[in-house]
Amino acid sequence: MARLTSAGALAAAVALLASTAFSSAPIASAQSELPTPAQGNNQPWLGDQAHIVKSENLGGNFHRVHVWSPANREVVVNEVISAPGGQARPTFYLLPGIKGSAIPSDFSWSKHTDVRSFFADKNVNVVMPIGGPHSAWTDWDFPDPVLGVNKWNTYMESELPGLIDGAFNGTGRDAIGGLSSTGGAALDIAAHAPQRFRAAASYSGCPIRSGAAGIFSSGAIMASGGGNPFNAWGQPFSQSWPDHDPNANPGRLRDVKVFVSSGSGVPGPIDEPQNQPYGGLNLWTGPAVVEAGVNGCTEVFANNARAAGVDVNRYYMPQGSHSFPLFGHSMRTSWNQTIAGAIGA
Repeated sequence: MARLTSAGALAAAVALLASTAFSSAPIASAQSELPTPAQGNNQPWLGDQAHIVKSENLGGNFHRVHVWSPANREVVVNEVISAPGGQARPTFYLLPGIKGSAIPSDFSWSKHTDVRSFFADKNVNVVMPIGGPHSAWTDWDFPDPVLGVNKWNTYMESELPGLIDGAFNGTGRDAIGGLSSTGGAALDIAAHAPQRFRAAASYSGCPIRSGAAGIFSSGAIMASGGGNPFNAWGQPFSQSWPDHDPNANPGRLRDVKVFVSSGSGVPGPIDEPQNQPYGGLNLWTGPAVVEAGVNGCTEVFANNARAAGVDVNRYYMPQGSHSFPLFGHSMRTSWNQTIAGAIGA
């Protein structure tokens, strides 16, 4: 499949994402901006400061770290691959997919990619938060009746990194990546905290989060879990939408090394069809269509970011559908081409 032009890519993405209807969940009122316990996430209040509640070693260098997040009003579980040795090391944060990697969905980096073996001998901590299903991993302006309180920019920018540095000897020179629904989130978080995140990656994500395409793409993520997108960033075209849109503010990423990837949508060997249901025939339906759409978003963002002076590594694959084998391949490529050098690993 040929690469789309910017205009054609954007049109294709909008057409794809417009087919997803928004949820009918009620919009929170301005008076409900501060959550009551009923609007929180059903977690006892553990104080005003983020802290590690519990840390478990699951074998070797693999850990599960439970962090109290006052912003999210919940304990967030994070999987951690700690670097070998005792020297200081940077940290690479990998955000979960649309369902938050939580059981029973468990669409997690650690289960569906080779992330543990790939990073076993590398001088970097790898942190994979679990949570925030259908939240687009952003700060919501209002609590949502279905999805609750979501403050994931705050969690990633000011709560979690300092705790990881303290527990795992971090340098504070970090990177962040997201797959699919959190690709745009990873770029947005880095754009708001470039002093922390020296590199950022979107793997088959849509880095356009405002305007017609962004409202449809981000709104579809939230609505698919029963949430109301307008509880996240307000009414369409309010200022909160572009404020969380890397494509609307590419200049914020000038001090960040950026990697964005996508496939054409045409399934191929990279999708490991032999390990897919029905011998990979399923890849020709939803995964192919979704990847074609995010490919359009990614191409538009890459062109706009480069025009704004951002150092963008645009990685395009002529084959590849929306699948974990593709995400894993893209993540490894980003590490070798962009991430490791940017954070001094």
